[in-house]
Amino acid sequence: MQIDISHIPQEPWVYLFKDSKGTILYIWKAKNLQKRVSQYFTPNSLWKQEMVAKASKVEFFVVANESESLYLENNLIKKHKPFFNCMLKWWNGYTYIKLTEWDFPQVLTTRNKRNDKATYIWPKHNTKELKKLMQYLRTILKYRTCSNSQFKEWKICSDFYFWLCGWWCEKCKNKSELPQLKEEYKNNFHIFSSFFKWNTKPIEKVLLSQIDDAVAKQNFEWASQIRDIYMHIEELVERQHVELWKNLTWYVLAIKEIAYSHICVLLNFYEWKLIDIIRQEVSIDDGDIYWIKSWFEAEIWDLNTQEWNSAFSLLAYSNKVSFNKEEKSALINMLEWFFDSYVISSTLQWPWLHNQLLEQLQNRYKFKNFPNRIECVDISHMNWDWISGWLSCIVWWIPDKRKYRKYKIKSVSEQSDDYASLKEVMQRRFLWKDKSEYPDVFVLDWWIGQLNVVKDLCKESSEFYKVFHQVDFVSLWKWEARRKSWIWLASKRWHEWLVWEKIYRFVDDKFNIEEISLVYDQADRFLVKLRDEAHRFSNSYRKQQMRNELKSEFKKVKK
Repeated sequence: MQIDISHIPQEPWVYLFKDSKGTILYIWKAKNLQKRVSQYFTPNSLWKQEMVAKASKVEFFVVANESESLYLENNLIKKHKPFFNCMLKWWNGYTYIKLTEWDFPQVLTTRNKRNDKATYIWPKHNTKELKKLMQYLRTILKYRTCSNSQFKEWKICSDFYFWLCGWWCEKCKNKSELPQLKEEYKNNFHIFSSFFKWNTKPIEKVLLSQIDDAVAKQNFEWASQIRDIYMHIEELVERQHVELWKNLTWYVLAIKEIAYSHICVLLNFYEWKLIDIIRQEVSIDDGDIYWIKSWFEAEIWDLNTQEWNSAFSLLAYSNKVSFNKEEKSALINMLEWFFDSYVISSTLQWPWLHNQLLEQLQNRYKFKNFPNRIECVDISHMNWDWISGWLSCIVWWIPDKRKYRKYKIKSVSEQSDDYASLKEVMQRRFLWKDKSEYPDVFVLDWWIGQLNVVKDLCKESSEFYKVFHQVDFVSLWKWEARRKSWIWLASKRWHEWLVWEKIYRFVDDKFNIEEISLVYDQADRFLVKLRDEAHRFSNSYRKQQMRNELKSEFKKVKK
């Protein structure tokens, strides 16, 4: 199997090896996908050589964090049971927090998720850290862990003497106080459950009050322990959307038009657990999106069309499932990641789907070069102080961070000028150190004024005029997109008031400029993401400059 490792991103992913028939041979996860996959193809490697010999295709799914990669890997292995996977095939899995349905709910950790009306939270892949966290919460909130039969005996257990329980069983002997006790326990339990639902504010208030009480009693050792928990409370909560808590079984079908194909992504949820992902490419000539939907309905389920977002040509799900705002946003982000990872996966085998997208860009904006390598520059400043520039680069649709560049503006000091800063960056990029490796398309952030900087450089330098004939210089007008990074998701009802973004390009050697409105399909979305990447990193470099300068000033004052 021949594979170009340089096209693989260096991010957390779940990857699959498939044979020529599409059968999954092996599923695993990686923090850095490029490093992990390269281990299979290095000379004299002993990693799963029998599997690599049978494999003809590598696919991968992008995820938000390491937890999502672990849970998705676990679910996919249990669903497909690949031949070359030895672990996670059967009942063994990750640890859940179980909340029982009793009047005084019990809190347990378990690896078996059952349909017993209890609430199951997370799972958590690091069981050791989870048990440590549960011990801290138990000490603070005093919830019970004893069995229901033991609790009904109203006998004090050893947990009380270790300050791990609120003595609920003994208090319940007085039945007249039972409603008040239930309400008190319910409030404590709400703090506990809300923490695992990513709402940390209630437990932060409890921690702060307990720190004050410990300090008042001069119990400084206990106060320092609670303080350490408080300082790291956000790190203990990691959001993931591969396994949620609602007991629902349903399908989600999303169809997006990419280049000359319809890309279909089908998500299979079982008890709100994502157990399978099916991605399929259908040529536009073979049928429209409603024909594709009817085909999936005939094979799988009745699908109800929902137009939450025009990023998808069609978004449908089975059963009548109600979603809140956060769940909708998480589902749409997840689908976007799966679409993007499918495009990137196509760089590893022929035909290359991203080639069609780049061809669309070339034809739409009349680039003289095939836009294989695209660079974008952005200037950042804070009230015309700490001026900096950042250059982002994408090669074959994948960000190449080795070719990113930081520029600390030196020539503009007394009279700050955005155009002069851009001029310095372009001189340093094309006329100095990096001039040997030119991009196919160079994107400037903003509009016509930035293109006039290119015009001025061509008149001043014959060497830059040669660069002008080799590189396509365009400017991308951000306007509303700076405030709405999801501009490409614009729906039809916004058309009356939305100010569309535009691209400006040189038409000829006489520097005549043409204005073209963006279409906001997948190809244009690629350009907007590149521009946003440059803007984000230029701001990060400016903030770094500000921190360094403030540190140096502080050292001078201290001396």
